[in-house]
Amino acid sequence: MTEIEDRLRDAMAARAESVRDDGRPRALPAPRGTSGARWWAPIAVAAAIVTVVAATVAGTRTVTPPTPAVPPVPTVPTARPTPRTGVLAPPVRQVWPGAVHEIPATGPGGRVFTPDVFVTGRVVAGRGLTRNRLDGIWSYDVDRRRFTRIAPLKNPNVMNAPLVFGDGYLAWSTLRDRLTEIWAVPVTGGVPRRIASVAAVLVDDTYRGVDLAIAGGAAVWSPLDGGGVYRAPLTGGKASLVDGTRGFHLVDWPWAGRPEQDMMSDRPAARPMESLKNVLTGETRGAAPPAGLTSWSDCGVTWCLNGAEAWRRDGTNRHGLPGTAHGLLYSGRFVLLHQRSRDGRGASSLHDVATGRTGLLFPVPTRRGDKAPPTLYVHEGMFRFRSGPGRQVLVDLNAAGR
Repeated sequence: MTEIEDRLRDAMAARAESVRDDGRPRALPAPRGTSGARWWAPIAVAAAIVTVVAATVAGTRTVTPPTPAVPPVPTVPTARPTPRTGVLAPPVRQVWPGAVHEIPATGPGGRVFTPDVFVTGRVVAGRGLTRNRLDGIWSYDVDRRRFTRIAPLKNPNVMNAPLVFGDGYLAWSTLRDRLTEIWAVPVTGGVPRRIASVAAVLVDDTYRGVDLAIAGGAAVWSPLDGGGVYRAPLTGGKASLVDGTRGFHLVDWPWAGRPEQDMMSDRPAARPMESLKNVLTGETRGAAPPAGLTSWSDCGVTWCLNGAEAWRRDGTNRHGLPGTAHGLLYSGRFVLLHQRSRDGRGASSLHDVATGRTGLLFPVPTRRGDKAPPTLYVHEGMFRFRSGPGRQVLVDLNAAGR
């Protein structure tokens, strides 16, 4: 392996960090999450927090975070810490020390390394870019501090979403000739194989991509408009619609739900993912909000969320959040918060609705002249941001949730 050169060459991140929040939606969608694959179009949220996520195509959109109503008195179980408003969380590394890693932003040959998914608790896989063009799939071992090339990408087309991992494989989607192609390669290395090719869903000539996961020896995915859960064996073969999933969208395999939340819509769903269905067994689950609530911003298999509170899908365990929620649930239980202290300082923080634990990611400006925050890249199972020239911090949500 060549020596790792810690040089800042990630031009895409630099462009993303220049995004300003003007409160207007852009052309890209906010895809619905899947097991191991939840990702979002680039967004910039209020209070100068810029949150950028792997996108379907190049571009940005802005989302104004929900304005919480006067928060009700939370009913909090004794095992859960009571949220403290006006107090910033301790650093995320202190809260989840085993889940936070600082790694190089560049790999062998000076190529930019864009991490996407942890394949073990100590190894992260991602994409290598040379001159802003994908040239291979790489992994980085956080203990050995070593890069390894998993597969070359000689003609990569446009990779429209992060890598996902499961069953010993990495998979991704591309767009070519108005077709969505699903590719996969063993995490141990090899030649990428196209396992499915289906008609791409275009909305106003904008490609909306797919939400992708690996489960049961197959790639499973949902188009980001139109719904349905599709499946294709990792060994290759014809893609097929899973019976009974038309109108549903993959949430966390084997669960699919409806209605899908589209954050780009002028009329977002008031009760997204109210109905869940296990596509393997046919089991269904509804959502019962706590007394006095009739809507929410997101609902996963276990937890639901609005800007100020979270609760279980059955309406129990309602509790307030120690800040204002931005975006939706990640990995089924984590949410990005904006916090503000009593003395006016602000922070972007990660909050676990299942345990009540909160970790500060980085400060955000609240006064004119304050230093701009780093760009935050949000994947389903991982948050990442630049910590300095040639360095980036990764937060492994799966490790934090253990």
